[in-house]
Amino acid sequence: MKRGIGMDFSLAVNGFALLTPAEQKTRLLATNREAAKYYGLRLTPEDAEMLLQTAQTAIRSEELVQFGVSITPYLIHWFLPSGYFGNSYAAQIAELTEAFYQLKGDLQALYDEGEDSECVLSDYAILDYMYQFYTSPSCCGDAAEMLAQAERIIIPAMRNLLAIRAAQRSQHHQQLGDPEMRMLYADKLAQEAAVETYETDFEQEQYDYAYREQMHRDMFGNYLHDYAQDPSERRTRGTFAEELAEALALNPEFLLPSAAQEAEWAEMIEEWESQDAEAGKGLE
Repeated sequence: MKRGIGMDFSLAVNGFALLTPAEQKTRLLATNREAAKYYGLRLTPEDAEMLLQTAQTAIRSEELVQFGVSITPYLIHWFLPSGYFGNSYAAQIAELTEAFYQLKGDLQALYDEGEDSECVLSDYAILDYMYQFYTSPSCCGDAAEMLAQAERIIIPAMRNLLAIRAAQRSQHHQQLGDPEMRMLYADKLAQEAAVETYETDFEQEQYDYAYREQMHRDMFGNYLHDYAQDPSERRTRGTFAEELAEALALNPEFLLPSAAQEAEWAEMIEEWESQDAEAGKGLE
């Protein structure tokens, strides 16, 4: 049986946490301000009701527990620039909402088995991976293909990463040896370990940063050329899915976004919440 949280606490403890169904409906309709102004799209009250029901059904199906607002308003803002929403706007949002919770449920099952609280993809990260797949030339706005690619690449990568981290923890515990002996010789061990580590730590930090940046360039450096109008300028090695799979095979830890990226997403979410709060005042 799957256990888990349908929303990250980062999304749950905000100004829209613990909303009533009516408030959540207003929250969805508030996204119309941006959608209509920039993309000519609009949800009806009936669409909002359908989307709320879709999210609730998906959460129950995946046996998740949600403490805050549905992911759907955030998903709408995230995916609006994709350019793939047409006459079936509400239906496409519903399909993406279902895909999000299915991916979230599959990941939660791995988290429950791995018991590694530091190795978790935030809702922001899941949305971003979904968007990258969704807008890549191999998907072109096909939500079903997006989900298939995400599950084919993200789920095995997370399983692999959790296994690697578990093996590293096991090896670390073995190297520590008997805990009672460590307590007896704690002072001696501390004295031996008390060496100058500033230079080595700094060098390792610089190496890690350079390695991560190089991996990012290798993975995404040519990806933007997929969108070049001139075919002669398209120098990418492959699709986003292919390059991501290649990068994760070399370094599974690259699956987890950096703290700086998470902070950037959080700032973006906060701005959307503020905009929707203002738009929602006229709907109450």
